[in-house]
Amino acid sequence: MSSKGSCSHGDLGGFRRGDAVTVRSFGEILATLDSNAALESLPFMPEMTPFCGKTFRVHRRAEKTCVEGAGMRDMSNTVFLEGLRCDGSAHGGCQRGCLFFWKEAWLKPADPTHQNDDPQAELPDAAMVAQLPVLKGDDYYCQSTELARATSEFSRGKLQCYLRDLRIGEITLRRFGYVLWLALANRVWRLLRGRGYHQITGEQKKTLSEELDLQPGELVEVKSPAEIEATLDAKGRNRGLSFEPEMALHCGRRYRVGTPVHTIIVEENGKLAQLSNTVILENLVCQGICVKNCPRANYLYWREIWLKRV
Repeated sequence: MSSKGSCSHGDLGGFRRGDAVTVRSFGEILATLDSNAALESLPFMPEMTPFCGKTFRVHRRAEKTCVEGAGMRDMSNTVFLEGLRCDGSAHGGCQRGCLFFWKEAWLKPADPTHQNDDPQAELPDAAMVAQLPVLKGDDYYCQSTELARATSEFSRGKLQCYLRDLRIGEITLRRFGYVLWLALANRVWRLLRGRGYHQITGEQKKTLSEELDLQPGELVEVKSPAEIEATLDAKGRNRGLSFEPEMALHCGRRYRVGTPVHTIIVEENGKLAQLSNTVILENLVCQGICVKNCPRANYLYWREIWLKRV
């Protein structure tokens, strides 16, 4: 893989947001993979096989992505498809719900003569899917755990990355202006206060838990910044889980509970971790506002102590 970041490329080629694409057959995809079932260090996972031969629209290009423990990283020849998230069925029931990364080599332009899917594509059988590994030793192996290896160093502070997003429709002019303003605000805030502009931190030595037993569909309100602060330590965490800066934008707003979260794979080490008193809220994902317009759209995890029933 090239050591250059994708933002430095002069061309604007590749699939764009809104393009109709068809996922290639499993046989075609298998031919692109190495002995680790990966292309450019990015694995093709068993949870992706049901989509072979089917047609979808490109959600966004994955020109860059945040990686836990590594920060922002550059990526190339990769896109996200609308609505396609991992259900964790082959990975211990992981509930991270990550958007799949799709290498462009695994896709082709949709055939306009066919209404929907590729009529010649056949879904792989269990024996074929078994060729895709889900473990590396005792730890889980997936796109999330391999993301640091599948990406390259991000060229920090380079305006052309944002300008490229603007040119290819990954960001609106209004959002472009806001992201640049926020980058400046974060820099000033860190100099003056030692933290980011939207970041909330607390003073608790030992953070507490609250059990609300929230169920899917329940209406909740995100607590105020002052109430959140009282639940956090100096790093802005509650029992190890960060209250992300972007989450502060939702304080005082109401949402419905999507699902409780009990099990996730830790991106940095592939271990299966257990969570308690934590939920995902419906249709609430990271917008990349505080992380250089990252397109990954991860679900935000909410401790129940940060919420209250309406």
